[in-house]
Amino acid sequence: MKNNPITINDIAKVLGISKSTVSRALKNHPDISQATKNAVNSVVVSLKYIPNAVAASFRNKKSKIIGLIVPQISYFFFPSIVRGIEEIVHSRGYNLLILQSNESYEREVENLNILIANNVEGILASVSLETKNFDHFQHIINIGLPIVFFDRVVKGLNADIVLVDDVTASIKAVNHLLDAGRKRVAICVGNMNLLISQNRLQGYKIALIQKEIPIDEEYIISCETPEKTEQETFRLLNMENPPDSIFAISDLTMTGIMKAIFRKNLKVPDDISVIGFCEEPFRSMYNPPLSAIQPMGFEIGKKAAELLFERLEDNATINTQPRVICLDSNLVEGGST
Repeated sequence: MKNNPITINDIAKVLGISKSTVSRALKNHPDISQATKNAVNSVVVSLKYIPNAVAASFRNKKSKIIGLIVPQISYFFFPSIVRGIEEIVHSRGYNLLILQSNESYEREVENLNILIANNVEGILASVSLETKNFDHFQHIINIGLPIVFFDRVVKGLNADIVLVDDVTASIKAVNHLLDAGRKRVAICVGNMNLLISQNRLQGYKIALIQKEIPIDEEYIISCETPEKTEQETFRLLNMENPPDSIFAISDLTMTGIMKAIFRKNLKVPDDISVIGFCEEPFRSMYNPPLSAIQPMGFEIGKKAAELLFERLEDNATINTQPRVICLDSNLVEGGST
């Protein structure tokens, strides 16, 4: 197995199942249990298996297909990214194959194998909240398939990434609250394993330190769902000395924050101010419209797709150092601050 290409038979022997079961698992056949699919996907990554037909197609022909993995297509932010990506992909005469991980690590691994099986020429990906092991992405890089990460990115892999300058944008957001006279600023971040959460929390702390305002750890909450955010925000609002403003790092966290504020019967911005990274359709849903940092979804999507095509069009660049693109974002003042 060390000297010869890995085959379906090798995977079957490792797992003690039939070749036909492995084949159907790789094709995501409904008759195969999710547990078996997960086991097959795990061995595929560990053995660095590449289907013969796919390996041959890498050498001999182009599929004109770009693969895209997003956590959930229903979020306000990711449809904007898809629009930006699709504009570039379509202009190059390619098709876009979109899969969603539904915030599941297992689903993300499965999605990558589906993209490989469909002979995509390159991959654009935003990591799921559950993902803490990135071997499946390293496998993509090892087989020479170009990949660009955006928004929720992976550090330490030899791949391009595109994101907003989160530190600077967060400083802008917190300063806006402080300039409006707020003194007790809370923040709701997401999964702290993600660079986006780390950077936005860093910007929050820098802004407070620059204004010589003590950082109160009680005002920092980390939530991965709107439900958890509502629960934690409601707890904050019931503190003896509650925050007078809250900074949300995403549409999702803002949803939970606003539910908690309404549940507490507080008025925005009279009783409490809010600001967040919010797309235009989302921020305008509220009355008053929210003050927001523009997440730059459309622009992120375009830039990520452009970087991917640069890799595809010049094979010599595949082995160059990965590029990190940070986009500037603007603060849009609404009525919530």
